[in-house]
Amino acid sequence: MKISSECAPCVYLQLMRTLDHQNIADQRAIAAEVMTVLSDEWQYLDNPGLALNMMYKIANENTGATNAYAEDKRRANRLGEHYWQEHPLELRDIPNRILYAAAGNVIDAGLATPTDQILQQLHDAITEGMARDDSERFLEQVPAYGTILYLTDNAGEIIFDRELMRSLGHQGWRIHILVRHQPFLNDVTLDDIPSLHLEEVCDDILDLGHDFALWHPDFFDMLSLTHHYDGFIIKGIANLEVLSHRMLPSPALFVYRAKCPPSSRLAGVKWNENVAWLQE
Repeated sequence: MKISSECAPCVYLQLMRTLDHQNIADQRAIAAEVMTVLSDEWQYLDNPGLALNMMYKIANENTGATNAYAEDKRRANRLGEHYWQEHPLELRDIPNRILYAAAGNVIDAGLATPTDQILQQLHDAITEGMARDDSERFLEQVPAYGTILYLTDNAGEIIFDRELMRSLGHQGWRIHILVRHQPFLNDVTLDDIPSLHLEEVCDDILDLGHDFALWHPDFFDMLSLTHHYDGFIIKGIANLEVLSHRMLPSPALFVYRAKCPPSSRLAGVKWNENVAWLQE
């Protein structure tokens, strides 16, 4: 998704949330540095993810934070597990597991939202159903017993990603998972894997490396040197921003909650609806 003027307020809002989360009283100097750097680089950025990465790096350098969302992520994962235990789905029910994965994108660790409110937001999002669901067409394009690379996003929703991967594996597809190598906001990282039991549902676990390689256009070219993938399932807004405007080497299904106007327009849905969009 190409960067636009609409992305600037979102980046700044995420900066304010990050600094509030770290209890930074006087945020002006950090905000000024972020705005100065981004104003110089904005016209050269390929996608909003690059701007967000730059913002977060500057914020961390100024605050000394290394993994500020660790406890929030654990809480979000507990919430996801709780909801799943209370509302399980049949193993073969891939359509509704995709719905859970898309709606789970509503969980946003770090906002200090009360538990009952998060669970209600999640339940409401699931109750809405899918505004767009191209998952059946996607799976028809992936060969039987082929390999799918699943690009993960946030804590909390990863529980529903895991259960979707479990169903896909049960249907015969091989599943590889791609996670962050190091902390980035509330995204799932390599260190989270043991507590999430993701090894139960996948054949291989990959990480992006220290340089957030996903935000470089040649990432999939590098990946293809060691792996061939018959399809990609790509979770969340950040991954959508980075990859939706690139032609990927295999069918790609973007699964997310349309949290901003550009992401809703891309799939032809309304703001804050559940999406499984097949890139064509």
